[in-house]
Amino acid sequence: MVTTFRHGVRELRRESRERAFGLGRDAQARWYAAQGNGECAILAHAQAIRFARAYRESARAYRRLDALLRRFGDCDTGLAATADTPARFVGFVGYSRSGHSLVGSLLDAHPDAVIAHEVHAFKHLARGVPFDRVVRALQQNARIFQIMGRNYTGYDYAIPDQWQGTARHLTVVGDKKGNGTARLLRCDPGALARIRARIPVPIHFIHVIRNPYDNIATKALRTGRSLDRAAAVYFANAREIGTLKARGDVAVHDLHLDRIIAEPRGELTRLLDALGLDTEVPGYLDACAEILFSAPNRTRDRVVWPAPLVAHIERELAARPFTRPYAGHPPTPANLKSA
Repeated sequence: MVTTFRHGVRELRRESRERAFGLGRDAQARWYAAQGNGECAILAHAQAIRFARAYRESARAYRRLDALLRRFGDCDTGLAATADTPARFVGFVGYSRSGHSLVGSLLDAHPDAVIAHEVHAFKHLARGVPFDRVVRALQQNARIFQIMGRNYTGYDYAIPDQWQGTARHLTVVGDKKGNGTARLLRCDPGALARIRARIPVPIHFIHVIRNPYDNIATKALRTGRSLDRAAAVYFANAREIGTLKARGDVAVHDLHLDRIIAEPRGELTRLLDALGLDTEVPGYLDACAEILFSAPNRTRDRVVWPAPLVAHIERELAARPFTRPYAGHPPTPANLKSA
């Protein structure tokens, strides 16, 4: 309880700092615009989007960016997104701390795909934001992360000499917001129907699966939650994703993090093929393989697992096909404690 409270305080402070930064950059952008300095106004507002989640996930922030671009032009920023309609819309669905940032960055490096960093696109579509405006925001977000750095949660997701933040032809566009999308679908049962009514192209979900024990442990360590609570959130999302897969009218591609690290070229080729993307782009697969770490971080070894919780997790893992490969492999005895 004390750990959770302390983490809550830290998160409030972090969010306050982010919001203050965003407000400051937004004010700066307005001042530059009043002075007629379009380039500085655009870049200051882009900084608010890049470094403050409240702006990054705000439809209003992208409308403001569009207004600056209409007034001042592109100013060589590359933020004047194309008007192309993609052939497919991609959404990540899953669990936080699963590898979505990595997979999204790998896809964004493809010349015919643009994957944004947590615009929360499905939330905006569910609320009625027009599809073309969401696509434009996704393109702008990806470009902003390319201009201002792809460091996130201690990792650098830049892939040299590839197409991150740009596209030669917009075949696939999407957003890396896996946990948020799962939570939206779980809490708002009518959201998917409203979203599908507003998207004129097929939707394809990418479901990134990390070893659930690592995922739960990382969530607990990063948020200050108990392992029990972290597990409850994980399996609430897993049940929702099981329901989504059982519908049969939307495509859901399972992608196991350990497999993409062990066999990046083969796993990426299968993903590209599922999305209708060119699998023969010269140098792309090799460049993606170069940035991958050698093995997933075994966060499960950094916590002590209560035996009753492990028994519960094992039952949950065995209950659905996409988590079943991880059943029967509990943490080592050194990391277990009796009831």
